[in-house]
Amino acid sequence: MADRELVEVLRSGPFEHALRVAIRARGLSLDRIHARLRERGVHISLSSLSYWQRGRSRPERAASLVALRELETILALPAYSLIGLLGPPRPRGRRTDASPGVITVLSQHEQVVVGADRRRRLARARLVLRATAAGADRCVVAHPTGIRLLRTDCCRPGRSGTDETGTTTLDELIFDRPLAAGETRILEYSTGFSGGALDADHHVRLLHVPVQQHVVQIRFEGPTLPVRCFHTWSPDPWGEPGDAGELHVDAYGTVHLIDADARPGARGIRWEWV
Repeated sequence: MADRELVEVLRSGPFEHALRVAIRARGLSLDRIHARLRERGVHISLSSLSYWQRGRSRPERAASLVALRELETILALPAYSLIGLLGPPRPRGRRTDASPGVITVLSQHEQVVVGADRRRRLARARLVLRATAAGADRCVVAHPTGIRLLRTDCCRPGRSGTDETGTTTLDELIFDRPLAAGETRILEYSTGFSGGALDADHHVRLLHVPVQQHVVQIRFEGPTLPVRCFHTWSPDPWGEPGDAGELHVDAYGTVHLIDADARPGARGIRWEWV
């Protein structure tokens, strides 16, 4: 029964409940977990572990996420099974009302337009969401710094801020009303690029929650197409993505990437010009 409960809660969350169930299923005390983390060179306070499982705080800093990855190993859990339940980090110095784990992302499709000057012009995204509990009235999307929210459709922009690393912008997208459990919502938004982000030869999407289907398409509008394109990936949303396979530009000047059951991380496409 305990194993079945653990499998289910790792799928549905919330994070603190999954952590409590995993600790109980493995029969480990917080003191023992704390000691085993220290044996692995991970220094996290006992009070932090207690706060995590009680829902009083969440691991958000880079050091805390390293500790959480080690904790998954100690608890014999699949990699990133707990991290995937965290949801997006909170905007710095502000409280977000959206509860992580309350919204499931059924699909996330985005198209990025690269102009003839080889600069990224616009990114359009469509999200299909489902509420797993009543009361969800918003979601949070994450972008690397240099990307700004331009327009929303079937939602309205809320607060905007940065995560604790200062490298990620977080934007709230607010629904017209709170959703009932099981209710779905489709919304769209567009983002633009500024500064050095315009000239980038890659596009990365930061996923802080699992996505059942994630699609990225790059459309090149100039007469000259890239000579090579690659799928990039890092299991750490704050990590530097590495090449995970080559992609090919079609006759219409587009290249795309489709991931089913995409886990949290940094996913995207990079390209090389002549």
